[in-house]
Amino acid sequence: MPIPEIYVHRNIEGNLNKLGWKPLDESFYNEAFNNYIIKPILEEQLKIINDHIEEYKEEFIEKAINKLINEQKPENILDYIKNGILITLDKGRKGQVSNRVKLIDYKNIEKNVFNYAHELKFKGNDNIIPDFTLFVNGIPIIIIEAKRELSEKETYEEAINQINRYEREAPKLFSYVQFAIAYGDEKLYISTYPNEEKEDRFKKPYKWKNVKKEEDIWDLLKRERVLDIIKNFIFFSKDRAGRKTKIIPRYMQYWAVKKAYERIINYLNNEDYKNRGLIWHWQGSGKTFEIIYLAEIFYNEFKNRDPIVFIMVDRRELENQFNDDIIALQNITFKESFKRIESIEELKKVLKIIKESEKNINISGKGVYLVMMHKFDKNKLNDFINSFGSIDKKEILILRDEAHRTESGKFATLRNKILKNAIAIGFTGTPIHKKDASTFKEYAYPKEGEFYLDRFFIEESIKEGFTLPLIWRVVKPEDIKDISEEEIKNIIEKLFVDEEDADKIVVSKKEIAEKIKLSDLLKSESSIREASKYIANNILEDTENFKFKAMVIAQDRKSCILFKKYLDKYLKEKIRDYDENWTQVVITYQHNDEVEIENYKKMIENRYNKNVDELNKEWADKFKTSNEPKILIVNKKLLTGFDAPILKTIYLHQFLKDYLLLQASARANRPAKNKKYGLIVDLTGILIENYKKAIENYNLYRDEAINKDILNNLFVETSKIWESFLTKLDEFKKLFNSIVGIDFNNFIENLKKHKEPEKEFKKIIAKITLSDKFDYFYTKLRELIQLFEAVGAYGEKLNYYEMYEWLKLLSAGINKQTKPKSYKIPYNRIKKELIKYLEFDTYKDIASIPLDLKLLKNLKEDEFNVIVANIIYFALDTTKNKKEPIYRIIYNRIKELKNEYITRTKKSEEVINELINYLNSLKTYEEEEKSLSNSDKALKNILFYLNYIKNCNIRKLPLTEKTLKNLEDKKLIKPSDFDKIKKFLFIDLRNAIKETEKRRKMSNKIVEEIIKPIFT
Repeated sequence: MPIPEIYVHRNIEGNLNKLGWKPLDESFYNEAFNNYIIKPILEEQLKIINDHIEEYKEEFIEKAINKLINEQKPENILDYIKNGILITLDKGRKGQVSNRVKLIDYKNIEKNVFNYAHELKFKGNDNIIPDFTLFVNGIPIIIIEAKRELSEKETYEEAINQINRYEREAPKLFSYVQFAIAYGDEKLYISTYPNEEKEDRFKKPYKWKNVKKEEDIWDLLKRERVLDIIKNFIFFSKDRAGRKTKIIPRYMQYWAVKKAYERIINYLNNEDYKNRGLIWHWQGSGKTFEIIYLAEIFYNEFKNRDPIVFIMVDRRELENQFNDDIIALQNITFKESFKRIESIEELKKVLKIIKESEKNINISGKGVYLVMMHKFDKNKLNDFINSFGSIDKKEILILRDEAHRTESGKFATLRNKILKNAIAIGFTGTPIHKKDASTFKEYAYPKEGEFYLDRFFIEESIKEGFTLPLIWRVVKPEDIKDISEEEIKNIIEKLFVDEEDADKIVVSKKEIAEKIKLSDLLKSESSIREASKYIANNILEDTENFKFKAMVIAQDRKSCILFKKYLDKYLKEKIRDYDENWTQVVITYQHNDEVEIENYKKMIENRYNKNVDELNKEWADKFKTSNEPKILIVNKKLLTGFDAPILKTIYLHQFLKDYLLLQASARANRPAKNKKYGLIVDLTGILIENYKKAIENYNLYRDEAINKDILNNLFVETSKIWESFLTKLDEFKKLFNSIVGIDFNNFIENLKKHKEPEKEFKKIIAKITLSDKFDYFYTKLRELIQLFEAVGAYGEKLNYYEMYEWLKLLSAGINKQTKPKSYKIPYNRIKKELIKYLEFDTYKDIASIPLDLKLLKNLKEDEFNVIVANIIYFALDTTKNKKEPIYRIIYNRIKELKNEYITRTKKSEEVINELINYLNSLKTYEEEEKSLSNSDKALKNILFYLNYIKNCNIRKLPLTEKTLKNLEDKKLIKPSDFDKIKKFLFIDLRNAIKETEKRRKMSNKIVEEIIKPIFT
C-alpha cells in the first residue's frame, strides 16, 4: 500500500528540526495569515541584530517594518532582506537622523530566529495552505510543497503546479518567499515571485547537490546555506523581451563560486600563495552568472579594502552580452560602481587611479570594470608602464570569460605584468592544452595536480537537464562530379593566359587533389546550392514548423552570402508565405572585402537604412525574442557566447574541430519549453568523429583511472622555461658576438640608427651563413624563439618582446639567404577557380546519431583508444623540437605503443606504466642535461635506446665512451671520426648482438641518428 502523505510530512519535520529550524508557535498563525510576516518576532529580532542603532531604535524599527509591509515591488523587498532598510527620521532642530535597519544578521547566524510552520494558511484571491513555510526573523522565506514519494505519477510535478498556483492566488506572500521546494518522487527547488498577471511562465526546477555532488535537498535548507544564497546568489532581472525573471543559483554554480572565493580568501589572508583558478563548466551551465556572483561577493566582502574587479572578454558580442545582463540585473550592489571601459584612454585612467590609491587613502579605484582584452596593448599603454610600472595591490580580481582564448600573447602578458598581484579566475567550457597555449598552465597548477577548481562537463550537464542531448544527423552529397586532367589543363591555361609565367604552371590532377581540402570544397557554389536545397526540404520538420529556429554555419563569409541567395530561392518554392526577412546573414565586415561581400553590405544598409553593426546586433537580438528572423547564417560570429534557447537546429557546412566544434554545436543545446533535444545536421558528413574525439580529449583530464604522474609530466613550470630562455639568450648573444664580432644589443641599436639598415642587415646575415658555426647558431636561434613562445602570458617576458621580434627577423633573414628562390605555383588561385567547376549531387541523409547519456558513457569507457595518442601528442608537442635523440626515440616507440594498444596486443595498464617510465626518464634526463657534456649526452642517449627500446641490458660501452670523450677536444669533427665510433661501437655490442649484419646496422643507426645530431 502506498505510503500516506502524512509520513512524508513527519519526515520533513524531523529533518528541519535536525537542521535547527524550530516549530512556529501556533499562537502566531493568525498574525501570519493577515500580514504574511510575523510582526512580534520581527520586532524582537530587529532589536537584537541592530545593536549599532543607539538612539530612537524603536522608532527606526517600527518605520522599517511598516516600509517592509507596505512595499509592493518584490525586487525592493529582496533588496531590504539582503541589505536592510535605510530609514531617515526628522528630529526637528536636531535635523535628520539616518540608519540602516538590518532585517537579517548574515555575519552572526545565531542572532537570527529560524522557524517553520506546518500547513499555515495565508490569505489571497483564494486562500492557500503550503505544507511548510520557513521563516527567518518572522519573514516567510521558503515554502515546501510535499507529495508522496512513492506513486505511479510524477508527484514532484504536482508539487510544482501547486507552487505555481500559489504564486497566482497569493502574490503578496511571494514578495517575501524567495524560493520553494517541490518534495515528492524527486526533490527539486524553484525560484518564486508574484504572478498577479497569471502569466504562463517557464521556470526550470533544479536538483540540489552537496559539495560531494550527491543529491541532498537538506543541504540546501541548512540555515547558513539559506542565508548565503539569499544574500549573495538571488537577484531579479529582465529577460531579452523585458519580462521580469528571478535568478537563483544551480548547485554547480554555487559550489564553483564557493571554491573560487575560498581561493581568494586564502590568498588575501596570506594563507596560500595561489592566486589563480580555473572553472571548467560546459556551455549552458551559466558561467555569466558565476562571474556576476563572484564579482558581487568579492565587492561586498572586501568593501573596506577598496576592491577592484575586471570582467575581461575578448569578443565584442560577449562584451555586449555582459553589459546587457548586468544592466538588466537588480539587487546587485556593485552596479553603483560598474563601468564599461570603452577606450584604452579610459583604461589608462582607471589603472592610474588604482596605482595612485596605493599611496593615497583618499583616492579610490573601487569598482567593477568590463573590459576587452585587446585594450591591454603595450604600444598604447607604454606611457603608463614607463610612469607607473606594475600595480602592487592584491585586492584586484580578474574574472576572465572564455579563458581558453587570447591568454598566451601580448595582451595577457601585459595584463599580468601590470596587475602582477591580482587574483585571476578563468571560466571556460573548453580549455586547451597546446605547446604554446595552455589554459591549465595559465589558470591552474597542473604540476601540483590541480587542473581546475571545479569541473562540470557535457555528460553531467545533460544528466542534470541544464543542457539538452543532441541528435547528430550525418548528411552527404550522393556524388561529386570529377574534373578530368584535360579539363584542369584548359582551366589553368584560361586562368593564366595573360601572365608571363603561364608556361611554368604545370600541375597534375594528383597534385591538385592533394592540395584541395574539405574546407575548399565547402566553399563551392554547387555545394552551397545543393545544401540549401536540402535545408529547404527539411527545415519545417527540423524546426517543428518554426516553433523553434535554425542556424546555418558556413565555411567563410562569402559562403554565407551564397547561402542567403539560395535559401531565399528554395524556401520561396517550398513555403508559400516565406519572407526574405526570415533569413539573415550575421558576419563581420572588413575594409577591402571581396566585391561580393562589399556589394551585399551596401545592399542591406540601403534596404534597412542602418549600418551593418546595428543590423548584426538587431538580428541577433530579434532571433531570441521576436518572430523574425527564423534562420541566421553565420561564419565565426555567434559561435560562442550566443545563448538562444529558441535555437534547435544547426546546419553545419564548415569544417570545425576541437573546442570550436564543441562550442558551435552547443548553441543548440539550451533548454526551452517543449524542446526535447537539439539537432545538428552535419552537411560535411565527417564532423561526428571530430566531435566524439573532442569529448574524449576532454575526458582525459577527469578520469581517475589515468595516473596523475602522466599528466604531471606533461607540464613544465613556466618559471623554469623562462629561466632556460634567459640562460640560452645569454649563450646565444656570446655565440652571435663570436661570429659577427659585435654585441647583439649593439647590433640592434646600430641597425636602428643606420642610414641603410637593409644593406647592413644583409652583411650580418652573410657573415652568419658563411660561418662554420652556422648550423649550431641557427639551431640555437630557433630554440630561443620556440622557448619564448612556449612561456605563454608570463609577465616577465613583456620587456623582451622587442628582442623576440629581432630574433624572428634574424631567422627570417637567414631563411631568405639560405633557401633557394623558386617559382611558386599559385595553388590558391587554381583551387579557387577549379572549385567553380565542381558539381555536387543531391544531399542525402546517411545516419542519425543521438548524442545522449548512453553514448557519452560509451565514449568515456572507450576513451583509452585515444588517451594514449593524446598523451603522446601532448608530451611530444612540448619536446619535439629538442635536438637530443632521446625524444625522437621515445616518440617512435610511443607510436608503436599506440598501435599495440589499439590492436589490443597490450592492455591499458601496461601502456600506462610504460608511458610513465618513458616520461619519468625524460624528466630525469632534462634535470641532468644542463650539466652534461656532449659525450655524456650521447652515451646516455645510446644506453637509453639500447636498454629501454631494444632490451639489450648493456651497462657499459668502454671503447665507444673513450672515443666520444676524444671528440670533445676536436674543433672540427671529420667523417672519419664517426667511422671510428662505428667501429668501436660494433665491438662493444658483440656480446649483446651476436649477428654480425644486425650489429653493423645497429652501429650505423646509432651513429647517424644519435651521435651525429648531438655533435654537429
